[in-house]
Amino acid sequence: MSTLTVDKVEPVGSTLTFGSSGDTMSIPAGATFTNNGTATGFAGGKVLQVLEDNLNTSVSSSSTSYVASGLSIAITPASTGSKFLLTLSGGTWANASDGYQAFVTFYVDGSEVSDTGPYEQKDENHNGNGWVGHSAVCLHSPSTTSAVTYTVYYKAESGSTAHFNRTPARTVFTVMEIGA
Repeated sequence: MSTLTVDKVEPVGSTLTFGSSGDTMSIPAGATFTNNGTATGFAGGKVLQVLEDNLNTSVSSSSTSYVASGLSIAITPASTGSKFLLTLSGGTWANASDGYQAFVTFYVDGSEVSDTGPYEQKDENHNGNGWVGHSAVCLHSPSTTSAVTYTVYYKAESGSTAHFNRTPARTVFTVMEIGA
C-alpha cells in the first residue's frame, strides 16, 4: 500500500481531478492519500535521498577484529519499506603482507549489516603491487522510520596489517534511500 502526503498546496484551493470521470476534490495541506492497490501512479523505486562521506587520509590497522574506518552516515528513513543501497568506492587498499587478506564490511547501529559479509576481500600476493580501489555494495532494509547509522569497518588477517586507505586517495561511502 502506498501513501502520498501533501505538504504544500499551491494555489490555495487547488483541486485534484480523478481520471476520466472528472470527479474533483479540494486538496487541503497535510492531506494523505492512500493507494489500496488499485490506483496507479504510486510507483516505488524512486531515489528519496543520497548522503555521502569521504575519507582522504591514510588509515590502517593490524586488528583481526573489525574496526571503524572513519566513514559513517546517519540517515532517517522516509518509510519502513525503504531500502538503502550502500556503496564504497575509490581509495587504495590492500593488505601490506604478501599472502595475507584484508576484509571490509558494513555495520548498522553497531552491528554487522549481514552475517554473510564481508562485502569486500583483498588477497595480497603481488609483492606490494596489488593496491586497488574499493568496490563494495550492499542493499539493506532497516524496516524502521527511526534514524540509523551506517559505518564502514575493516580488519586484517592475523600477522599482517590491513590498509583501508594506503595513500591519501579519496575513498567515498554513499548511502542512497530507495522508496518502496
